[in-house]
Amino acid sequence: MLLVGRFLFVMPEVASIVVPERVETVPEKKVSPPKTIKSIETPPVETRSVEQPSAKLTEKVPKVLPAPQQPVARNPQEKPLPLKKVGTLVFVFDDAGHNLAQLAPFLDLPFPCTIAVLPGLRYSAESARRIRQSGKDCILHQPMQAVNLSMDPGPGAVLQGMTADQVRAVIRANLDEIGPVTGMNNHEGSLITADRMAMSAVLDVIQERGLNFLDSRTTAETAVPALARERNINILERAVFLDNSQDRDLIMEAVYNGMKVAERNGSAVMIGHIWSSDLAAILTEMYPDLVSQGFSLSTIARLATLGDIDE
Repeated sequence: MLLVGRFLFVMPEVASIVVPERVETVPEKKVSPPKTIKSIETPPVETRSVEQPSAKLTEKVPKVLPAPQQPVARNPQEKPLPLKKVGTLVFVFDDAGHNLAQLAPFLDLPFPCTIAVLPGLRYSAESARRIRQSGKDCILHQPMQAVNLSMDPGPGAVLQGMTADQVRAVIRANLDEIGPVTGMNNHEGSLITADRMAMSAVLDVIQERGLNFLDSRTTAETAVPALARERNINILERAVFLDNSQDRDLIMEAVYNGMKVAERNGSAVMIGHIWSSDLAAILTEMYPDLVSQGFSLSTIARLATLGDIDE
């Protein structure tokens, strides 16, 4: 016989619970109170407090939902609550160097990213300096000739008909202008990136300087992956362009597509441009939910060297 509080238990037989003015019978086995479900791993959901309906002791814990949820824009000041890592996202922003006003919002982004600077422009060197000062990853945005020869890729470009020595000289001069940088990607270049001789010369300098190369994949005919395999060097490749349209919904849809690639392949490189007026604001709003859904954000430099994350 065991007396606890106002309750009298007789063991090992079924115990009778003595309560003033009424008697109830309870089973031998104690029933533990239901645990609170803090989050659902798959899919991760927005981690702001959500009231859960009170559960009776007889109710079962809900099963994990299989379908991923798209992030919902919310206050970027909220601290992200990361779940189990599902993939790494790398945002790259091209075309810095034309002015400083367009660059500023991207320097203030609350997550790691990479910014690519065009050479030979009025604000090229200063843009690169400010990018490094802000703690962002800085790379050279190397101009290259497109298939459409009427398109001017800009100063410091690799052009059709250049010799290998001329290509190497141009690349070295551009790196010296805006360096130090951690790598390079191509600006335009649908013609040049398909040219094995020209891209072999580009990769000569990449190896010489110990840099990373990101193939922006402006053409499906790019020769870079095959050349990299032959040289036994690692390169990165663009998965998604973010701002082919300036429509907010289409930009967000492009991010969702990049998330799917990262879930499938482990990482995804997404390229946008600093002249996209709303891009920085959209990504700032999406950032807490990207992290809360299990995505980490990194840079070209860290992804290439560590295959890991900054945050």
